[in-house]
Amino acid sequence: MATPASLLKLIEDGVIDRVLSPLKSGKEADMYVVAKDDVAYAAKVYKKREQRSFRNNAAYRDGRSVRNTRSARAMEKGTRFGKQVAEDAWQKAEAEALRSLHSAGVRVPQVYAHHEGVLVMELIVDALGRPAPQLAQVKPTAAEADALYDQLLGQVVLMLMNDVVHGDFSPYNVLVSAEGPVVIDLPQVVSASHNLKACVLVERDVQSVARYLGIYSPTVRRLSREAWQIWHQHEKGTLVPEFRPAPPPEPPPPDPAVVAAQRALADAGPGEVMDLVREARRERDGPRGRGRGGRGRGEEARRDEPPAGRPRPAA
Repeated sequence: MATPASLLKLIEDGVIDRVLSPLKSGKEADMYVVAKDDVAYAAKVYKKREQRSFRNNAAYRDGRSVRNTRSARAMEKGTRFGKQVAEDAWQKAEAEALRSLHSAGVRVPQVYAHHEGVLVMELIVDALGRPAPQLAQVKPTAAEADALYDQLLGQVVLMLMNDVVHGDFSPYNVLVSAEGPVVIDLPQVVSASHNLKACVLVERDVQSVARYLGIYSPTVRRLSREAWQIWHQHEKGTLVPEFRPAPPPEPPPPDPAVVAAQRALADAGPGEVMDLVREARRERDGPRGRGRGGRGRGEEARRDEPPAGRPRPAA
């Protein structure tokens, strides 16, 4: 295994002792298991911007700022220096978000160090002490999918209450640990109060994990349609950690007469179908005339009358 130069620098500076193994390669970074004082950690080595499939685009930069006016101007102009400033800010955003959210009780990895462009943090493990799988690698039962969805909604709510929207929530950015789901990969987090697309991103985040869990649970598919309620409560200032969107109303039971008619049509032959249609029309129109689509008695009588001003033909 070739050790990245950035990790060698961390060993040289005493931040970590050694690199144990590669963990995974993602669209924005490569992950490694490293050790310090015989404790295993996860090290996130960010890829260069031109090597990433996920770019730090305008939708995620909206609302972010840097204090140095020279740096801000360089970022706006897209100079080489400005791109480097934007890259540093992008990486720093994840470390700051993780620290802030962990302090607020959100289930995210605890940060150990952010050094030389490498984020060293808690290694999330499963019940056997192995690196925890992504949600996309788990095939839950319907009950497990319902529980996971409820827990993840709780994390979305807690993040929003701390002015944070994940922005790229998906089954690949959730690890299923022995204690429950853990949210990861937050460099693209946005401010709920400063980003104009925050409302859209919150609902999209929820729908993204719901699409996967909905494969295993029809309840999740039904509940996910009400994700808009989270932002609605946030805007009203009434969002609390325990909030969960109210389920949609249950559809009314089918009309027994309609069900019986559908079954009769399904069992009838071609000729019988027309008989059933004619019978249904007679029942609909009744003895006093027609409903829409048929002729009543009065209309039949009027049809036999001659037009006004024309004599009635002799018998």
